[in-house]
Amino acid sequence: MATIGIQGRHLKGKPGEHRLLAQLSGAVSGITGRWILLVAGSVLLSVFFRSWQIPAAALFAGVVTGIAVNSLGNLTYPRHFSRAGQAILGMAIGLMFTTAALEAISAHLLPILLVTAGTLILSLASGLLFSRWTQIKASTGLLSMTAGGAAGITAIAQEFEADVGLVAIMQYLRVILVMISLPLVVLFVFHDHSANTATLAGAHLPASWAGSLLLLLPGAPFGIWLARKIHITAPYLLGPLLLTLLLTLLHVNPTRALPGPLLEAAYLLIGWQAGLQLSISRLRLHLRLIPRALLIILVLNLCCALLGVLLAHLVGVSDLDGYLATAPGALYAAVAVSMAAHGNVLFVLGAHLIRLLMMLLIMPPLARKLLDPARNT
Repeated sequence: MATIGIQGRHLKGKPGEHRLLAQLSGAVSGITGRWILLVAGSVLLSVFFRSWQIPAAALFAGVVTGIAVNSLGNLTYPRHFSRAGQAILGMAIGLMFTTAALEAISAHLLPILLVTAGTLILSLASGLLFSRWTQIKASTGLLSMTAGGAAGITAIAQEFEADVGLVAIMQYLRVILVMISLPLVVLFVFHDHSANTATLAGAHLPASWAGSLLLLLPGAPFGIWLARKIHITAPYLLGPLLLTLLLTLLHVNPTRALPGPLLEAAYLLIGWQAGLQLSISRLRLHLRLIPRALLIILVLNLCCALLGVLLAHLVGVSDLDGYLATAPGALYAAVAVSMAAHGNVLFVLGAHLIRLLMMLLIMPPLARKLLDPARNT
């Protein structure tokens, strides 16, 4: 066994195991080199993930590239970067509450709220079980198992002293499982429907750069200031989100959607925050948690499907639309399947938006309340 030094750290193992890592570390030994590698690698990986129709591809690419760069040498990540990403993401979510979606929600508000509350309770129970079963922080377990809003939950995890990297891994493990299960369930359970997630392409609302900048530059700081003034949890995400939602309700938004590159940049900023707190060696430590996490996520998905069938019968939509409306994540994939199956798309979208808003408003305060100081050491 030999010891190889990298950036002041020592790795024990066979000389050949870390030779490539040492060479790469020398090539990107400077801070500038690591930033270049982080940005270039994230962009390239994002393009690849997008070709596979992975939701929030840039965020996932940022996590993966951040892990790789952090394994070569520590890179300090400015906190205001992730906060900027949260503000952009919050406004993007607020803009999703279109008039048509709100009308679909208002027509069935009580059943949607009841089923969403059930999903919230299931997420809470799953998170607490996960934290107890794996001996991790209560806040980390709770945010890891929150059913919906993967990008938003990952973005605010650090605000609650949670393990951001682990939260990101578990959130995207859940999203991937939902995406894999959607076509399988439609194929084997809902035989009369066919789905093609590619049909969502081109369904975006028109975006304006000038309107987006007008919304972001004065709106985001004001929303954050107001949220902190009235003590809203996670102000950097929820302040801009609630302000944009209010402007949407008043029909005075300067843009109907944010430009794609701006949203991609937000995803990268949030992904880097999570990825740069992990490394390949630390990732190996988390592998032991995955079997238990998978079991809990699968049970959570099944329970959400049963809630979806209940919602379908309460509202009078098809079982497929009820199932898609309560799928624990992968909003865009669920909407795409509904579109391809000629289902009630606005109902599916509206139910997801209500759950997303409730999860982001309720789960973070619960995470803070359940934060176990004894485990923060």
